[in-house]
Amino acid sequence: MIACEDARCRITGAVTVDSVGGLLRELQPQLAKGVDTLDFSGVETADSAALALIFSAMRQARQTGHTRACSGLPDSFITLAELYGVSGLLPV
Repeated sequence: MIACEDARCRITGAVTVDSVGGLLRELQPQLAKGVDTLDFSGVETADSAALALIFSAMRQARQTGHTRACSGLPDSFITLAELYGVSGLLPV
């Protein structure tokens, strides 16, 4: 689930291969409006699809000349990013 207020969207629940497609569809209109922060503090479960969501949001921001930050990243996100060698690319 995604709840947005002002320029911040808080993502809760699971961010997995099973849920990321729906989350991206739900998030797209908010990203188009200029959301600049994705808050992952409410994420309970995540897999590598969470990284895909983050990088998709970053790519869209770059295409429109904006930046996007992430907050509340669970340790599992950081661990996955380190395993894949992309931790330096996370917008924290």
